Amino acid sequence: MGRTADDLPLRLARAMLWASFGILVYIRAFSALDNGAGPLGVLLPMASYPPLIALSLWCWSPAVRYRLFAAVVLLYFLPFPFAGQSWDWMPWTVAAAALCALPTRIAWPLFVLSVAAAGALVLLPGFDAYPGQEFQAGVGYMIVTADDGLIVFGLSRLVMAVTRLHQTREELARTALSRERLRLDGELRRLLGGKLHAIAFRMRTAARQEPEEARRSLREGIELARRTLAEVRGTAGAYRADAPGKISPRIESPRLARRVLLAVLVIQCLLVLKILAYVRPGDWPAFALAAVLLVVIVILQMLPQSRAVLVAQSLLILLPLPVVPDAWDRLLSVFTGKLLLNVRPPRSWAIVGVVLGGHLAWFLHRIDRNYLFIDDLPAALANFGGHIMIMWLVYCLGRLSGLLTVLERTRHELAEAAVRRERARIAGDLHDILGYSLSAVALKGEVAEHLLGADPARARTQIASLGSLVDRALVELGSITGDRVELRLGVEIDAAREVLADAGIEAVVRVETGPLPSAVDTALATVLREGVTNVLRHSQARTCEIAVSGTAGGVRLRLVNDGAAVREGSERPERRGTGLDSIAARTSGRVTAGHRAEDSFEVLAEFPAPAEPGGGTEGFHPVAGTPALPHLRPPA
Repeated sequence: MGRTADDLPLRLARAMLWASFGILVYIRAFSALDNGAGPLGVLLPMASYPPLIALSLWCWSPAVRYRLFAAVVLLYFLPFPFAGQSWDWMPWTVAAAALCALPTRIAWPLFVLSVAAAGALVLLPGFDAYPGQEFQAGVGYMIVTADDGLIVFGLSRLVMAVTRLHQTREELARTALSRERLRLDGELRRLLGGKLHAIAFRMRTAARQEPEEARRSLREGIELARRTLAEVRGTAGAYRADAPGKISPRIESPRLARRVLLAVLVIQCLLVLKILAYVRPGDWPAFALAAVLLVVIVILQMLPQSRAVLVAQSLLILLPLPVVPDAWDRLLSVFTGKLLLNVRPPRSWAIVGVVLGGHLAWFLHRIDRNYLFIDDLPAALANFGGHIMIMWLVYCLGRLSGLLTVLERTRHELAEAAVRRERARIAGDLHDILGYSLSAVALKGEVAEHLLGADPARARTQIASLGSLVDRALVELGSITGDRVELRLGVEIDAAREVLADAGIEAVVRVETGPLPSAVDTALATVLREGVTNVLRHSQARTCEIAVSGTAGGVRLRLVNDGAAVREGSERPERRGTGLDSIAARTSGRVTAGHRAEDSFEVLAEFPAPAEPGGGTEGFHPVAGTPALPHLRPPA
């Protein structure tokens, strides 16, 4: 199966994490070369990378996570017997694996322990620290361990969050849909259920009464049916018009991204102070001023990130740079990352390319000048890689936060759209299905009332059938919100014959097809039901022809009635009612409706048949009971 545009956030997030691991491998490899490591000292430390990558890229069960963590720890110690300490031995992989694999209450203490161990190891015999600089070297090792561990942990957790949201982006829609169905089910039962029971009671009472009393009960039932029908139509219109409420409040940027970025910035500030203390020993005024400026930079990072905050922070990073370039350039990577994040490409890439090019030139210029131990090419490239990593981290955290926000907003938009579609579907079913049943109750009740004086026996038969008709309406009411209404063409044809006969309309029916797929059967039944309702409401018909026939690619329903003449001086409407429009909004196929020769009116519905028996065609929703057509237009 090919990848779609929907997979882009997930692929982009994983690509960011892969790129981050690539940069870390680059940094650690050149750092090992700077320490004098041979091929084993460069390659063996990478043995702990695969289980760490597995921890950071996939969600595992606790047992698998613990095994991967154990593998990272064991493989971390692998280079010591072969390369001694001539490799980049900082335990950042152990620190990152602890945060990725273990419960929070255990992970953070182990992370702190790993960071502290990185600083303490320089005090052990056999570890060659710079003479007289053991403390600063230990602090440097702790900073590297904490920095890299937080980078891997922060990016991996954000990528996992993107993955989870991407994989579950429709779950909120399903939950909201179920909640809305339950709510509307209760609302409709309170609004209409009692009235339908009252109609059924009056019709059954009329069936047991003498003619005069039966006439009174019938009139009460008919009037209540008409009022309920008007309420059904009003409720359907309100459901179509009313927009659902917001599923959730405004979404904010993930806290994890903000915290990781803040922590990395604090670490970089500490590194600046460490370097400043080395290059300017005893210059306490400069050290104090730098500390104040760094505190302000950190405070600005904690504020909401507006344009003004970004400009102020950028100025505090850039202005001191010419004065103390050996220390302050650690913050230039933060500025570059924010530049990459906030300026649109390709301008952002061009500007960043110029900045990085100048940065690399500065590092190469410091080679062999004994500037901060950058005395050879591997050291310069390793330090340059560290700046690229911080820049990339700032950019990735911002982009991943944006992806999470977009995915979360998409989840809520999908939920709101699902609720809107469900309200429109229920509105259509109310109008097309329940409205038809109530119209039939009112019509048959009027026929029964007229027959009470002329043909009491036949009137009793009509009245007796009214109770079952209302019972069917009650069943349909319960099925509408449950998405279980399923009409059948054969049943609707029989019902149409009966209700048209009760109205004194001769029905001529021709069915020239065999069994139809469920979706098509339901679609035709719904169109027939709405068409017959319009015949009863809008015409003075004496005959009505119903024909169902096969076509080259599907099936066609044709319904033609007479008695549709328009009074002189009035416009001839091509469509009547909103039921067919409602159906047309919710299925696939085609419907035309309009006047024909003399005083006839024709409804023509055509649906494609699914390729496989019983299969569904896109756009048919048989269980919904009201498939719809994409457009309803008058014939040419």
